[in-house]
Amino acid sequence: MKRIISTILSAACVFTLAGCGSSSQPVTYEFLDETLGTESYAIGFRLGEEELAETVTAAVKALVKNGTYSEIAEKYPDIKDYLCLDAESISDDEIAEEGSGDPNFTFKHGFDLDYPPYSYLQDDGTVGGFDVELCQAVCKYLGWGYEAVPFNWDFKDAELNAHSCDCIWSGFTKEGREDMYTWGITYSSNTQMIMVASNSGIKSLNDLAGKNVGVQISTSAAEMLEGDRADLAATFGDLKVYETYTVAFNDLKAGAIDAIAIDVTAGSYLIANDKNNN
Repeated sequence: MKRIISTILSAACVFTLAGCGSSSQPVTYEFLDETLGTESYAIGFRLGEEELAETVTAAVKALVKNGTYSEIAEKYPDIKDYLCLDAESISDDEIAEEGSGDPNFTFKHGFDLDYPPYSYLQDDGTVGGFDVELCQAVCKYLGWGYEAVPFNWDFKDAELNAHSCDCIWSGFTKEGREDMYTWGITYSSNTQMIMVASNSGIKSLNDLAGKNVGVQISTSAAEMLEGDRADLAATFGDLKVYETYTVAFNDLKAGAIDAIAIDVTAGSYLIANDKNNN
């Protein structure tokens, strides 16, 4: 099975049921009912940095208790239903005291530069996303400075090990990596699914046989297709590996691929913010 790294954006025209340039109803996108797997999102620190992980975790818990966590979630409806922390399960002795951090410390937040709705670079060059806003709120609560360190996801470990950032906090899956990092709090759950065009005729995982499927490099979906779901990937005509899901989605709209293996929150964001259908 051929694997291709794609960094080329697809054509920028509107694709409709009748083809590019038609006045017919635009194509919509959906997920298959069958899932690839489930996962937990947590904050990854370098091995041995328990104190920093504990401090950030205690601050996140404080933000859950005071409602900031939920307030940020309201801005990201695609994530809101997958958040797994609630104020009632957190006791007062688990939370950090406001302003208890070192005011001379700047926390360097490492994240995927194109992984909405968790983290991304906005059109004006500023950073956004649920994880970005939550991390910024943690720094404000503790009294730390905040520094954004966006990177290509494939280089996350190199950035962390080079101390370019203090953590990887960007829809980062804990399963399968338990012993590779010191883990902060698990704050969200997620599900890996297959996204297709609603008019594709693909209704089940079996229908992917012979089809061209896209996935982002070094993501949980990619790891599943190389590991536990390698039998499924073996049925594909081609597994095309992309630098970002945004580029993969452009290729799906262009008809260059037939499906995308993606987590449901990121996929839902791409569908909801598809400019061709809004």
